[in-house]
Amino acid sequence: MLYPAVEETLYELLEERAEDVRTLQAKQLWESVLAAKANPITTGSRALFLHWSAAATVQLVGDWTFWQPSAPMHRIAGTQLHYIIEEFPEDARLQYKLVVDGVWQLDPANGRIVEEGFGYNNEFWMPRYRDTSCLDIGRIVPAGTIEQRMIESAVLAAHREVFFYTPALEPLPPTMKLLLVHDGHEAIRLGKFPQILDNLHALGLIAPTVACFLSPRDRNIEYAASEAYIHFCVEELLPIITDYYRDRGISVADSAENVAVTGASLGGLLATKTALLYPNSVANVLAQSPSYWWNHGEIFRIPALRQAGSLRVVIQTGTICDARDLALLMARRLRTLGAHVEYREYSQGHTWANWRSTFADGVRLLFPPASEISTL
Repeated sequence: MLYPAVEETLYELLEERAEDVRTLQAKQLWESVLAAKANPITTGSRALFLHWSAAATVQLVGDWTFWQPSAPMHRIAGTQLHYIIEEFPEDARLQYKLVVDGVWQLDPANGRIVEEGFGYNNEFWMPRYRDTSCLDIGRIVPAGTIEQRMIESAVLAAHREVFFYTPALEPLPPTMKLLLVHDGHEAIRLGKFPQILDNLHALGLIAPTVACFLSPRDRNIEYAASEAYIHFCVEELLPIITDYYRDRGISVADSAENVAVTGASLGGLLATKTALLYPNSVANVLAQSPSYWWNHGEIFRIPALRQAGSLRVVIQTGTICDARDLALLMARRLRTLGAHVEYREYSQGHTWANWRSTFADGVRLLFPPASEISTL
């Protein structure tokens, strides 16, 4: 739907004095938006949201409100049509819900629904947003294999589930890169990382890469409050991965330069800290919306920060209620310590949609194909 026409209709409704005419036109406008699943209607940096309800209050919650009900919609007198006009970056990709008389619900006039870690949200793209996720490349490519394994950790005194991803390359090369992926279950289910890796391989956009997906049991403790999980990943898991692929005639993790670790939010903090503590084992980091604020910015004070000089680090963050300030500060700090850093900002929030859409960019920077010269 064309934004100017809808906005003009909205202004006419606000000026219309005859209540019966106003009610009829408001209903017609809403039904046209509902039928087209056109919410919100966007142009430039403006987004117009509409909702039809007899409720006393209708509010928006979303990435830009920190998911707090702080964007009340206005009701056109004598009708059930509520509206609000918001301003966003022209290349934004964001999520939201409606709060109708205190009840959170999806927007019936928006057909774009995405799954996140805490349920389903509506999503919208501003006019200049372009999807570079490599999730849909217009054709079906051979899928890599994903094998589940249970391993026993002496460090954690527990069994842990991991998933080994191997791309569908024929033949498999004798040497491959290795990517450790934290929050493995969500990275597979919500991030769609295996499908993205399949497409990147099919397009020849990355060096041949295997991946190991692993998930925490107590995320706050293991990812942020204890170094035991880091020791498990490097001292126990890396040798297991190496043996797994050696048995298949593939050499991985033969040098730190061929190993990367990635994670989002607390996982991004964990990924960064892992490489700082073990730069001779893991020399590459992809930190997405990293929680560098944890424990009052403790990561900025650890002695291991001085070991950053040999690292290659990609830091990605959204600019809308995400991790921008400290992510930018860390990028600058790592550069002063000699690390090779690529810092990227996106007009998105703290969501798996953000991390899914930017994952390919990060992997391409860390593991470009042999035919390309790395920009790092």
